[in-house]
Amino acid sequence: MIVFEGVAQRDEWRDLPVPVREAVADGLGGRVVSAVNQRGGFSHGMAAVLVLADGQRAFGKAVRTGDGLAEAYRAEAAAAQGLSKVVPTPAVLFTVERDGWFVVVFEAVTGHHPRLDRPDELHSVLAQLERMAEILTPSPLPDVPSVSLVYGPKLRCWSGFAEQGPPQDLAPWAFRNLDRLAELEPRWPDWAAGETLLHTDLRPDNLLVTADGAVTVVDWAWPCRGAAWVDLALLAPAISAAGVDPDPILAQQPATRDLDPVAVDSILCAIAGYWSAQSRLTGPPRSPGLRAYQARAAQTSLSWLKSRIGWS
Repeated sequence: MIVFEGVAQRDEWRDLPVPVREAVADGLGGRVVSAVNQRGGFSHGMAAVLVLADGQRAFGKAVRTGDGLAEAYRAEAAAAQGLSKVVPTPAVLFTVERDGWFVVVFEAVTGHHPRLDRPDELHSVLAQLERMAEILTPSPLPDVPSVSLVYGPKLRCWSGFAEQGPPQDLAPWAFRNLDRLAELEPRWPDWAAGETLLHTDLRPDNLLVTADGAVTVVDWAWPCRGAAWVDLALLAPAISAAGVDPDPILAQQPATRDLDPVAVDSILCAIAGYWSAQSRLTGPPRSPGLRAYQARAAQTSLSWLKSRIGWS
């Protein structure tokens, strides 16, 4: 199973300059008496549940404005501001930008990440994706780019391996079929055009199951416009990692049941190539577990692709 927790070494609430923390407290209308710093995910920016003196809670995320992640944090804030009344995602209460920091404060949502090996929680996640496909078509965020424009150039890593020479430790099956993988990976955009707003980063740690069993979707940092099947296909490797065969699910879900299987094969191929390439890069110093996670994700995606595609 792919493990999502404890990947990043995050900034903490106490790392923010005093004027920034005071500005956040002013926005919340009360003194922050404690901050429960969150350890999961891949970002090194601050993520903390902020507790006020009167017991009220909010969720804050912060990053230095000169950090490479700052634009993603701003994009997440902008998307959530436009979506919180449309889909179940935490509302943005306010943002703060001062003294070299950008902070976005959300309403707090209590829940746990879905356990995709539990049929009830998996069903809730799939039902939420189906609802989102309806609600978010056409996209309520008119200016987001197409998924093919954003991800098409990034998901060409098998081609890079074929052109530059594959890594010596590449899995034998991938090595034997490298030319086929390089030919398959760029085909998914043929089916990806559409007007649905896509999350494009769905995985268990970006989903919360609340006490009533509802599913909340968080971290809209990479919204794109495209066909609804893309989000389900991008989540499917996490379903496979939980020990559940995604193929019967894809055969039943409205977004994928009539889709050409080559569409799923090609995006799965492209994702596996991306993880395979990323896992071999030097690890970011503040995300020491990231490359190991990516290696596991590559292995899971390749295993599922191998079972689907039938190449020897």
